[in-house]
Amino acid sequence: MAQGDKPTLDELKTLCDCVDGVFVSKSGAEYIKALGVLFALKNQNDQPFSLQEIQQQPTLQEFSFTGKDEFVYICTLRAESLKIIGTKRTNEKIKAEDFTSDEAQRVFNQSSGVAYLITCPLEGKEHIIKIGQTRKSFKERLGSYNCGTVYNWRTASTTNIKITQSLVATRLYYYNLYLCDCSNDPYTIEWHGVKSAPLPSPKSLAVEDIMVKKFIEQFKQKPLANIQVDASH
Repeated sequence: MAQGDKPTLDELKTLCDCVDGVFVSKSGAEYIKALGVLFALKNQNDQPFSLQEIQQQPTLQEFSFTGKDEFVYICTLRAESLKIIGTKRTNEKIKAEDFTSDEAQRVFNQSSGVAYLITCPLEGKEHIIKIGQTRKSFKERLGSYNCGTVYNWRTASTTNIKITQSLVATRLYYYNLYLCDCSNDPYTIEWHGVKSAPLPSPKSLAVEDIMVKKFIEQFKQKPLANIQVDASH
């Protein structure tokens, strides 16, 4: 496939298994292998992580930094696969499900400025997959992640591709979302005697930075999906 081209329907079908005329994304190693054929994955950042890699990650229980206690469990994240029926394509999508409360859903939908923690529960332990932050709501951040479809492979950000395609590859498992709500600390800037509207606090940036630093300090590695150098996504 040429650089910048969108994959054709037939090319997308090579990533799928067909059952009764419905094409659905493969999973696990088969899916990652099929992606490698179509897109010629060049480095680790292009390649979705596997169940085996998740199992090797440090756990939330092992992470000793007390700052983790300010992250509140909000909901589960589950990936839906690419589906093709005839000529109709439904792109992959990560969905938020099973909110713990109305307040948790409000924070997810409305709080601008949150740090987040994504884990994958396996055998009674939660393996830490991603530490991040967004100055917007996590609902909006999830919408950005969902741009990381195979159809948008050439134009989506590396981070969005990594998260979405990894969750599609490992979709037989679910992920837990924790949020640290920093929206209660807005600030204003005065310029030429005029005050701005309240702006999202930079606290979420600080929380993410400290959490990642403490993680690296303890485990000598970044979380599995923190692929950017500055980890600020």
